Amino acid sequence: MPVKLNFNPDFLTFVTTNGVNPFHLFQHDSAKHVIVDSFHFLRTRRRMNLYVFIVMPNHIHFIARFVKDYALVDIMRDFKRHTARQIIRELQARENEKSLSLLRHANTDARQEYKVWEDNYDGRDVFFAEFIKYMMDYIHLNPCQAQWKLAENPEDYPWSSARFYMAEQPPIILLNDVRELFI
Repeated sequence: MPVKLNFNPDFLTFVTTNGVNPFHLFQHDSAKHVIVDSFHFLRTRRRMNLYVFIVMPNHIHFIARFVKDYALVDIMRDFKRHTARQIIRELQARENEKSLSLLRHANTDARQEYKVWEDNYDGRDVFFAEFIKYMMDYIHLNPCQAQWKLAENPEDYPWSSARFYMAEQPPIILLNDVRELFI
């Protein structure tokens, strides 16, 4: 996946990044909490406006607007570093040697002991409302796909923004409402 080095703060960005494959490192709620809490931190510290997200067992998708002084490349570097450390601490606290061993063997960088995330991510500017709607559907329907079977309905999967947009219920973290951009 190409790394998006430049960004335009006037547009939203659709981002996808993967955990070290084929591990389902984010299947445990503790890992999902780390990721969601990190999104919340970035949003409350005004580094990005978070509109749409999902945490899947081995990857995440989100749509955000990055604040002028915080480039996507910097946000993703810090996000991955922080979440990796927290997830590793959780695995160590649970003494999950199997997962730690897999992460140790996935690592090819001598400067670190474990590898949680793939190095790259995909970031695409979103210019059109139709594309936002298409990507929101794609993101929210992810857990209902046959390969995952994580939820019967998108709004039943708590680790996404689907319940906010589809069921008018509070999401697990506060979001910026993308619909307000098109009023």
